[in-house]
Amino acid sequence: MATRADVLFAQTTGLIQFNGGGTQYVVQKANGDLFIFYIDSGSDVAFKSSTNNGITWSNPTVVFAGTVTALSVWYDRWSDIASDMVRVAYTESATDDTLYRGVDISDTALPVQGTQTSIFAGVSTATGGNLSITRARGGNLYCHTMIDAGAEGGFYRSTDAGATWGSRTVNETLATTDQIILLPGWGADNQDIMAFFWDASANEISRQLHDDSANTWSETSIAASMTDQVATIAFPHFAATVDIANSQNLLVAWSNVDTLNSDLRCWTVTDSAITEVTNVVLNSTDDQGLAAIGIDTTTGHWYVFYGGKSDGSEVYLTNINIYYKKSTDSGTTWGSETLLTTRLRDRTWLICTPRFVNHFGVAFHSDVSLDEIHYSAKLPTTGGSIMIN
Repeated sequence: MATRADVLFAQTTGLIQFNGGGTQYVVQKANGDLFIFYIDSGSDVAFKSSTNNGITWSNPTVVFAGTVTALSVWYDRWSDIASDMVRVAYTESATDDTLYRGVDISDTALPVQGTQTSIFAGVSTATGGNLSITRARGGNLYCHTMIDAGAEGGFYRSTDAGATWGSRTVNETLATTDQIILLPGWGADNQDIMAFFWDASANEISRQLHDDSANTWSETSIAASMTDQVATIAFPHFAATVDIANSQNLLVAWSNVDTLNSDLRCWTVTDSAITEVTNVVLNSTDDQGLAAIGIDTTTGHWYVFYGGKSDGSEVYLTNINIYYKKSTDSGTTWGSETLLTTRLRDRTWLICTPRFVNHFGVAFHSDVSLDEIHYSAKLPTTGGSIMIN
């Protein structure tokens, strides 16, 4: 992969795309086709697809028309389930509900949307909530939603592929700036799931395990002294992916943001073990943040993406590029810092293809005054060189 593309993907609206409310990803099918679900300039949930590695994108398809405040997606194949269904959760502020819809992307040209259902019916939506959806390896769907910074929301499960949802024991009530990522678990019970929880007040990231049969949670600290940044400034600064081949989840997180000597740390996490590997970035020279992580499913290599050059020569958020490092030995060592994007921009939001084949890519919010989403990728060496700005 030796070529690069930086493509204007879509217009969005204000801070909604990256306000910390949802955990989002670029979905890549086994044949390389791409889908990005996003909040458009009308505050609707929409998606676009690409069949040429993200060089061009389809016209948008609206999943939900309303006033959306948070969005989260999960692809069944990330749970090692042979299905091309994307699970889409979104919170909207007209009726103050968290809603769900499945989108079948088996046929890229003709995706099929399922029936919208209600996960949680609330009373008032406010800035500072969170949203994350995942599917257990056994098939149950789970959603953690908080629509107004700790006052309304909870943890919900569907045992019938999203048709109905029931309340479960909540792990803890999340405060304004707390953040959470739901993922499949890897224990003997394939309906159990895992969560990475960033407690802003304690400056700590923990692993939380949900026992499906007992409807209980357990918690183990991953790292203390982890200073978060308010998600409405930039988001996210921690990210996770599933390593299906090794029955584990991978986590990366900045120990601090836009601060001298910050580290971009990395862990492998199972239901029984938490192992820190070599830092992706050690002792930053300031002006760095944002995080995303993906796995090449062919080679097993890890790729971690972040904003800002490690020598401090860029200005965080105002004028930064996206860079990445690769590990070919499961995080024992990391390759050199490599430029991905094509010019300095005010980048405030970053997601990637968490599991990919053939090529990898990232989507990011850029040019705050214009509210643009861009897509940038390493393309296959076959097919020629392209650079689009």
